[in-house]
Amino acid sequence: MSDKFDLIFPNANAFNSYYNENEDELVKLYDLSLINIFTGANNSGKSRFIRTFLDSNTILYEHKSLLKEYLKEFNELITTKKFGGVNSHNNVLFNSYQNDRGEVVFKILSYSDLQIDMLSVVDFNLNVFQLLTENSHRLSLNYFGSNGFIQLQGDDKERISFLLMQIKKMLHQDFFEEKKKIFIPTLRTAHSIFQKRTDKSFSKISTDILKETIVKSYNLNDEKIEIFTGMDLYYQIVNVRNDIKDKREGFEKFEEFLSQNFFQSKRVEIVAKFNIYDKHNGKDDSEIINVFIEEESKDLHELGDGIQALFILMYKIYTCDNKSVIFIDEPEINLHPGMQRLFLEQITNNRFLKEKEITYFISTHSNHFLDLTIEKDDISIFLFNKVNKDKFIVKNVNHGDNSALQYLGVTNSSVFLANCSIWVEGISDRNYLKAFLKAYCKSTANKIYPKEDIEFAFIEYAGSNIDHYNFDELELKEKINAFSINNKIFLISDYDGPYKNEKHAIYEEIEKGNNNFRYQTTKDYREIENLLPFNVWDKILINFCDKRKVTTKDDIERVQLEISKSLKKKKIEAYKTAYIGKLLKNIKENVPELNKIWDKAEGTLMNKSEVSFKVLELTEQGRITWDDFKTNPKIVSIVQNLYDFIQKSNYR
Repeated sequence: MSDKFDLIFPNANAFNSYYNENEDELVKLYDLSLINIFTGANNSGKSRFIRTFLDSNTILYEHKSLLKEYLKEFNELITTKKFGGVNSHNNVLFNSYQNDRGEVVFKILSYSDLQIDMLSVVDFNLNVFQLLTENSHRLSLNYFGSNGFIQLQGDDKERISFLLMQIKKMLHQDFFEEKKKIFIPTLRTAHSIFQKRTDKSFSKISTDILKETIVKSYNLNDEKIEIFTGMDLYYQIVNVRNDIKDKREGFEKFEEFLSQNFFQSKRVEIVAKFNIYDKHNGKDDSEIINVFIEEESKDLHELGDGIQALFILMYKIYTCDNKSVIFIDEPEINLHPGMQRLFLEQITNNRFLKEKEITYFISTHSNHFLDLTIEKDDISIFLFNKVNKDKFIVKNVNHGDNSALQYLGVTNSSVFLANCSIWVEGISDRNYLKAFLKAYCKSTANKIYPKEDIEFAFIEYAGSNIDHYNFDELELKEKINAFSINNKIFLISDYDGPYKNEKHAIYEEIEKGNNNFRYQTTKDYREIENLLPFNVWDKILINFCDKRKVTTKDDIERVQLEISKSLKKKKIEAYKTAYIGKLLKNIKENVPELNKIWDKAEGTLMNKSEVSFKVLELTEQGRITWDDFKTNPKIVSIVQNLYDFIQKSNYR
């Protein structure tokens, strides 16, 4: 989970139409992340807020967790050691900094809603620090038994000074300091724009008229903000191809992104076509962006609208400076829900992009963006609601709060169907299958992870609720027709329950008579967790140990070694049909630091989704690979059948 931070608006007048959910004037935004989504109905003030934000010269930044950590350490130091003294001689130098008992001591710092209050106490403590270190000889260190004052010196003096200066700096830190602001407005295009001359030839429009329109309409300062509409994309590509290596790296990563996600890993090269002889003759209609895919050449405008739309967004993200702040207005324009997922997965998971430490502010009407954030802990969502023309309410919305969807006016008709559906019991099964499939595709030449929400989509049927669905025309008609939801279905289920053999036989029989239905089970293993090889458990269990007992690097290495030794003593066959709690209980006997994450004595996992998220996360990071998963033939069988089913559903 990424660190949260707060933003404070020193110039509150600029945001005078915005209020928080308590209807107080908006002077502070709480709990932001590197990715922040602004959503709400039409005309709810989202885009106007972004433009005001962009135009602000100073926005103060608070790194929430680090600030609280420093405050806690400072408060513990001054309460446990009692630095200070008594102004027993009534020296006027100390009058402003003593309490009613004549004691010159530090004040406790608290994380206040009002930054000015905290700054006032920090400044007070800095003055006390100066008095206690430079004028301590004028204070009486009157001792009152073991509770007496002590002199501030040595390591304590250095640490107190460091903490106070860091806290003050953090309270004065400009969010935009040394960061580039980039704005991608709704007025954007990947096309080169031409106009017809009187001789009926065509001339390229070189001036970025879209950018100039944005500047005029919203009075933005384009000297301080890079406004990227795509109109100068041709010239940017010319420049980046001839720039220094560090600049070219982002562009090459962008070409790699296009190759992997749209062109089956074929070599992709983007060229700004240029004919020097035409240029000398005043002819520029050949200046077009061209995409080479292996031996095939296509002009950018010949690619699909979705690829062009994503091209503009991802080009700027891949090639921007590190630590840039990117504002995007409605990225969903021309993007299918599956493309929206791809966009969000890139900015959240792509290692190269994460290392750039970009901060995003995204305004959107897309319910798909909101739905995708359910899986993400490092995204903050802010809901905008218009009360009247001069009043907008901004609310920080927790994941899963469907009030955001209600404000968007989402209905069932806004759901798009993928080309096939994968039916799973719940979120943990979904995460495991994604992990298996991603590892499989990454390890296998010419296999690309299929596009979720376009080529396939998951449907969670919640265990025994599967009995309410009809997968066979001969079944009772009062059941729900599964094929009315999606006409190509891959169904997977655990092999448990009192009627597992009968259920398994029924679905196998249906599969024989329906080419659009495939059935897979964890047969020979009780639940999907039982499929995980021991070397996967070896990599994840350290994350489920008591953090109060495993605090240092040495602790982690020692406990990890004990986990590995414990697993090596066990045979996987002994745990195939039992609940996974049996395995974990036996490991805990050797590793007492392991938390009890299973139910009852030897039951199933208590929080299945948390464990499955960790497996997926480590797989996406490359720390769990197909070499780990493929040691279980059942995983290999499931994944190969699943991949083949998705391919046949998309590329007949």
